[in-house]
Amino acid sequence: MGIDELLRELREDRVHGASWYFLRGIEVIRSAVEQGLGPDDIRVLLNELRSVRLGMASIINLTDIVDHALGVGLDLNNVIAKLKYWHETSSKHLMTQLDRFPVMCGSKVITISYSSAVNMALSRWSKCIDTLYIMESRPGNEIPQAIKDYSKYVSNIVPIPDSAIAYFMRNVNYVISGADGLYSDGYFINKVGTETLFVIARRFDVNTIVIAESYKAVVGGIEEVYMVDFSIGGLSTQVPLFDKVSLDLISYLITDLKIVKKPKPEDIENLRELFINNILNPSE
Repeated sequence: MGIDELLRELREDRVHGASWYFLRGIEVIRSAVEQGLGPDDIRVLLNELRSVRLGMASIINLTDIVDHALGVGLDLNNVIAKLKYWHETSSKHLMTQLDRFPVMCGSKVITISYSSAVNMALSRWSKCIDTLYIMESRPGNEIPQAIKDYSKYVSNIVPIPDSAIAYFMRNVNYVISGADGLYSDGYFINKVGTETLFVIARRFDVNTIVIAESYKAVVGGIEEVYMVDFSIGGLSTQVPLFDKVSLDLISYLITDLKIVKKPKPEDIENLRELFINNILNPSE
């Protein structure tokens, strides 16, 4: 697939999360290097990638790494190889961390939308999860995919309307969620409805777990989130696809590098530093 086709696929996508964008972004850079594009043309391409999903953490990190590599004259083929290796191995490391987390058996869990990280967690914790409630998570139509994949690990799947989460939260042990980005400004980004879910979890004193790879941790924050048109009863309004959810609402952050209890902004900065240094260290 060529650069233009990859960029078009990225712009038109409405389903995939940050991990998929990270891998596809790597493929864009790989194609540019294979085609012999010079540093100036690659920097133009980096700006195009950033504009695909403004503020998406994995894209920010990818483009910052490549930009820095160009500035200091690193071999981009080596950098691309390290990025792909990190993407591949982060799943294995994340599973190791998930296995370390002491999930209470017989648990009832609520999650929102579809997340590959949540799917991975369910594959490791399935023996201890009795019931999984999945929010309808409108706008969007992720729930069929969530039911299909999550039911491989949890037999009792219960889809619930977004408006009913307070009712079901009364009997829940954990709220689990993926994240499209972890920001040192003090929040994480995930599908709209996640903030409501986490606020209600706090109201009922339910443990909240966010699962995310280290390449989703960035310094700073974003001003705006991606908006879409949404129709209800024949009337249309613009709604965000993502929520900014305060780090204060997280009980545990599980990453491929560590488990962090009640994460703080400095924890996000440390995660990003570990990731970036591993990619850009020429001796590795």
